Amino acid sequence: MSPAEVDPESGCRLPLIRREELDTDGQKAFDFYTSGTMRGLHGPAGIWLQSPKLAELYRPLGTYLRSGAGLSEPVREVCILATAREFNNAFEWAAHEPEALRVGVPPEVIQSIRLRMPSDELKAPFGTVVELIREAFTAGSVSAATYDAAVSLLGVRLLIDLMSLAGMYASTAALLNVFDMQLDPGETHLLPSLD
Repeated sequence: MSPAEVDPESGCRLPLIRREELDTDGQKAFDFYTSGTMRGLHGPAGIWLQSPKLAELYRPLGTYLRSGAGLSEPVREVCILATAREFNNAFEWAAHEPEALRVGVPPEVIQSIRLRMPSDELKAPFGTVVELIREAFTAGSVSAATYDAAVSLLGVRLLIDLMSLAGMYASTAALLNVFDMQLDPGETHLLPSLD
């Protein structure tokens, strides 16, 4: 297989790693990712396991940022969707749109993020989160007004955690892009072009 070809089992440019190829710590990470994550090894976990120490380190950080930081589930998922959108990552989007709906993000908020509609049209707290993500990743700087709104909404500690969550998903989007992660069979690319 050429490095540019997609492996049919993994759905990306890398073959799936086998549990028996890993040391004891790597096997613990493998067991975690195959039993407790949204997509199992089809997605970032299958890539991270190629670097077992990284896979091991991602577990507690990801768990903390997703469920231990104190972010509400809807705010967490809007952050992830906004990040996926800014990086035009269809895989992250497809994984998190159903989760966002499940935790109560209104469909009109999801559609607004998908179409990159003005964030000031989104009800609180979603507009602030979306604008913060857009400015941080696409504009490359955050205005004083957006910063003040984010601090007012979240406080400094949760703002740090929110942006760390966004950074983790931005890193994951880049990883998925490099290894050309494909959507699951039957999934449709739901993001219009950013052009």
